[in-house]
Amino acid sequence: MRYFDERHHLRVEIDTKGCDVPPDQRARMQTMLAALGQAVSDFPMSDLSIKVVYHPRSSVYHVKLALKLPGQTLFTGEENPYLDTAFQRCLNKMTLRVEDHKARPDGQRTAEAVGRRIAFDRDLVAPEAPEAGPLAEAARAGDYRTFRNSLAGYEEWLRKRIGRWIQRYPEADSQVGNGLSLGDVVEEVYLNSFEHFTKRPTTTRLSDWLDSLIDPSVKALLLHPDEVRENASLARTVRESPLT
Repeated sequence: MRYFDERHHLRVEIDTKGCDVPPDQRARMQTMLAALGQAVSDFPMSDLSIKVVYHPRSSVYHVKLALKLPGQTLFTGEENPYLDTAFQRCLNKMTLRVEDHKARPDGQRTAEAVGRRIAFDRDLVAPEAPEAGPLAEAARAGDYRTFRNSLAGYEEWLRKRIGRWIQRYPEADSQVGNGLSLGDVVEEVYLNSFEHFTKRPTTTRLSDWLDSLIDPSVKALLLHPDEVRENASLARTVRESPLT
């Protein structure tokens, strides 16, 4: 099934495997797409691919969404014995990812910003002892605000890496937009880097080292969600509070 939502500039294609979606359920799915349609209405054109797969052995529906926006394609998925539930949860996650994408568009990352990140890797990583440099000074002094703001150029890149990494963990991916925030994982990575910065290996590029902290940060959030969220909230308060 294909149709075009002219009001929201959204092309939709629904494909099924192992099941048939009856007309009344397709109508409900089209109605449920309203929130996502509004989220993408600012874009000149968007393409949404919906794949519904039924697994008879486990009696669950697996809904997968791929949303092609100008400059980027977003993915998400959800499983549930009820198609409407899987589809709605999938839509909720995708809508949140669209809003996040709009808040941090690729266009905001200028060549100058990319150059600064490359400079970080070149000047602050391999040739420098772990205890030397402004980032190490901030870590030793317990100055999270300075440390975090000095690495702000990595945030967009980290958020995208975390979004892709979480898809490796169905338990975590199913919680995105339903209790799990990518921002909390981002903050957990920064907190881990703050705690271990002066012990980091200098033979590893800074971006690679930060990347290695993503998996333990995701696992920490799954094991101790309340503690990680509380730490992330406190870290944001410290970072965003006015200087005195």
